[in-house]
Amino acid sequence: LTLASGLVLITFLGLTGYALDRAFRESAETAVRERLQAHIYGLLASADITRSGKLTLPESLPEERFQRPGSGLYADVVNAKGVIEWQSPSQLGQFIPRPPQLQPGEWSFTRLPTDEGEELFVLGFGSAWDLGKKSLEFTFNVIEEPDAYAAQVASFRQSLWLWFGSLAFGLLVAQGMVLGWGLSPLRRVERGLAAVEAGERETLAGNY
Repeated sequence: LTLASGLVLITFLGLTGYALDRAFRESAETAVRERLQAHIYGLLASADITRSGKLTLPESLPEERFQRPGSGLYADVVNAKGVIEWQSPSQLGQFIPRPPQLQPGEWSFTRLPTDEGEELFVLGFGSAWDLGKKSLEFTFNVIEEPDAYAAQVASFRQSLWLWFGSLAFGLLVAQGMVLGWGLSPLRRVERGLAAVEAGERETLAGNY
């Protein structure tokens, strides 16, 4: 009984922990997407088109990480021909895989693998700029390294399995005590039967 109920308890806690871990990862990814989306809105607000049709952004951007090389947060703008119109100074010396180009109004949130074996979060947005007789299309991409996300998930998992491990141990101990108390009449029957078999008494004593 202890073994069977213990296996049921561990299986239940394991599945519950897996569900909570998955829900947390999805929530953390949603937070990453919303953060990158806010960066794209900031870039769109800062961007401008010259009369010659060239897209420009100011040298100083509201997000300081775009200015610092190797900061883990990168951005670029690609025109309809796939040519990079602008990229953040943070990409200096970094090799970033090229995300796909998007149609105007289209969003894309993906993970791009790198040569180092890690995956980058990439949010892209397709935009169209009306210049009267013609329209120019650009894809805005914001890329973030997964270090902060991975650290957040690792911290949650450590806390989750620590609490679940402590909970499982406590429940198993409590379960063993309850089973011991609940089956104590059977132990008294066992001792009584042994006494009858040994000839120490003729009948069982007590109610069962």
